[in-house]
Amino acid sequence: MAKKKTWLQMPKVHSKFHDAKLESILIEKSMDLLTGDKGDAPSFLFLSGAFFDVKSFAYSGLRAWKGAVKPSDSNGGRRPVLEATFASISVYLSSLLALQSDFFFAYDEIKDILLEKRREDLWTIVSEKLPFISIPPKEMYGAQVSPISPYFVIKQDGELTLGEIYPSTYLSQVIENIKTRFFVFYQYQGYSAFGFFNALPDLSKFGFEEHARDFNEEPTSDNLSKYAKNAKNMKEVLIALIHAHNNALLEQFLIPDYELLLNKLLEGEV
Repeated sequence: MAKKKTWLQMPKVHSKFHDAKLESILIEKSMDLLTGDKGDAPSFLFLSGAFFDVKSFAYSGLRAWKGAVKPSDSNGGRRPVLEATFASISVYLSSLLALQSDFFFAYDEIKDILLEKRREDLWTIVSEKLPFISIPPKEMYGAQVSPISPYFVIKQDGELTLGEIYPSTYLSQVIENIKTRFFVFYQYQGYSAFGFFNALPDLSKFGFEEHARDFNEEPTSDNLSKYAKNAKNMKEVLIALIHAHNNALLEQFLIPDYELLLNKLLEGEV
């Protein structure tokens, strides 16, 4: 256990201010939108944050995951291992997924041009090569034999990406018996949010190919609560979370050095 403490950074309290009512509304709305036909919703952890220092990452979160420990809670010495892992993973995935979105726009551009030129034959060839996956230069992964991209895209539009993390990230060696590799990534006005799930969620209310309402009010707790209550899809819940984090309306936590875990995951030496 002592060895694990040296590279798995536990989140530290960065900002104590916490609007419990807003957090409750965001969690309840998320559960409502994620509840499928069978009447159950997957466990989830949603995060939105930003770099605080060169290697530090500060974030706010929404939690509805049985057994997960919140970093600010007193749980008899239990550590927030799940949250520490996913928060660090989100930093690594965010840069790759941002490039993934760029490829998505390029894909649409190519499609429009080829169809306008009546080159359906070329479009058929291009479409068979999808999905476009961002690939870093070989210097970044060396002799690694596992998939270069750490995730597979399940569904995507220009803002939202639902994917599955490959087993090559060795998550099961960090969190024993982990039952999830599913995640969602959302970009909004230069900011982003992540969601991690313990099972593949129902996709009908995520908002794929739908326009999310912009939030243009003063970012107060009341205004964000009203916006979240009327959210018609998960995109809008994540917009509210992004604003809540940017305006420090929820507890914020800090990962002091996320690179320690990421290097271990990429090397497979955890």
